[in-house]
Amino acid sequence: MPPKPKDCPNQEENEKRCTCTYEPCPRKYLCCECVAYHRSLGQLPDCLQR
Repeated sequence: MPPKPKDCPNQEENEKRCTCTYEPCPRKYLCCECVAYHRSLGQLPDCLQR
């Protein structure tokens, strides 16, 4: 499991639902940062593709 990211009030729930398979991801469990990052690249994160 990656190191705990920045404080997020939804982190525990995000950990249960996150489908990210990229282990060194610094945005793992920080959904708002993850979505913003992927959208900046014209992508959707894995969780929004299912």
